[in-house]
Amino acid sequence: MKCKAGTAPIDYELNSWRDLERWFAAHLELQKRYQMTRGCPFGTLGNEVSADDELVRQDVSLIFEVVRNKLAAFFLKEKARGRLARRADTRRMADFCLATLQGAMLMGKVQRSSQPVEAAAREAVAHVKSYLVKSHP
Repeated sequence: MKCKAGTAPIDYELNSWRDLERWFAAHLELQKRYQMTRGCPFGTLGNEVSADDELVRQDVSLIFEVVRNKLAAFFLKEKARGRLARRADTRRMADFCLATLQGAMLMGKVQRSSQPVEAAAREAVAHVKSYLVKSHP
């Protein structure tokens, strides 16, 4: 999801745990750029969808699906490399990260504070890292 010039504010290519942390941080930086007065553009669109906006709902759903799949693919690669516990459900982990971020960005906007976004991101990363196999940092 990068612009042709590679200038998109969020990089959705995740190849490391550091990339996952950067993914969360990039969303926070996007909010800070607007003094915490905006949430996620996709979440905002989704929140505004009415029963008559089926095509918009489908479009936003597809955007979330792409992001979820990028997250899940990262977790799946980590699992295939033996870095995540067998019990780790990569799809649910991706849904968790996406839902946490959406809620955190909404709270950040409402409270006009980066604190809830920072805390949620830290806790989300800590939670998904709890599935790491002990021999891997």
